Amino acid sequence: MRVSTRSFYTGIQERILQLSEDLKKINEKISSGKNLSRPSDDPLSLIGAIDLRGSLSQIAQFRRNIERGESWLNLSESVLSKILQLVERAQEIAIQMASDTQNSQTRAVSANEVGHLLDQAISLGNSRLGGVYLFSGYRIYSPPFEKTSIGGVETAQYNGDDNDFKIMIGREETLTVGKNGRDVLLNSGIFDSLGRLKLALETNNLDGISEAIGQLKEVQDYLNKEISDVGGRAIRLEGKKEILDQLESDLQERLSNLEDADYTKVIIELRQKEIIYQAVLLSSTRIADLTILNYIR
Repeated sequence: MRVSTRSFYTGIQERILQLSEDLKKINEKISSGKNLSRPSDDPLSLIGAIDLRGSLSQIAQFRRNIERGESWLNLSESVLSKILQLVERAQEIAIQMASDTQNSQTRAVSANEVGHLLDQAISLGNSRLGGVYLFSGYRIYSPPFEKTSIGGVETAQYNGDDNDFKIMIGREETLTVGKNGRDVLLNSGIFDSLGRLKLALETNNLDGISEAIGQLKEVQDYLNKEISDVGGRAIRLEGKKEILDQLESDLQERLSNLEDADYTKVIIELRQKEIIYQAVLLSSTRIADLTILNYIR
């Protein structure tokens, strides 16, 4: 079958245009360093890259949550440790004032100090992180503890709720970073114990002072368990962060394999296309010089 000159030239032209487009795409890969510049380059790889970027974005959010959780737990541990120190000081006072060598005047002075310890404990219970209260449950913008008096005993009432504040640290994985103040502090008996000791000192009640010693020991044991629990959750966060670091590294590598251009391979491909392109141009030039006279000669 005879191929017309027009069809032949059209084919050459289409080939040149295709090679030009191929060269353009290869140069785009070299300049951007990416394999994927447009959806049509590799639809399946593009879908995979989108999925990987979604996973990386989620990991970034989990990491931000963990950083927030670490700050929350660190401050909680610091606050509870300071409150424990107040309790230890109150117990020292109780042991000292339980001695027969003390009198009503010295116990009255000590009662004043215990009152200050109670105020400090309430203030620490109302500690905030970035404007939100640590121990309020979900009522993060309301102070959880308020000083009150029950039956003549100074203490504190809890105004938060019974929810624990949790964060997402993985898909369908949460961790409590802020336990509610009722469980952490109020149920320890710290406020009642300090209030009873203060009243016993004010009234020179030796039995009440001796009873406070045992109560404060129970408060210490309770708070030590809470501090240990905070430490355990902090360790879990640290372990989760390491897992996310490794997962992020793996996903970044997979994404790089999909998106990043192999410069050696791309340069070789560019050279090959340029040779073909020049050859086609040269052929088209020679063909254009052909005439009927060339065939006659």
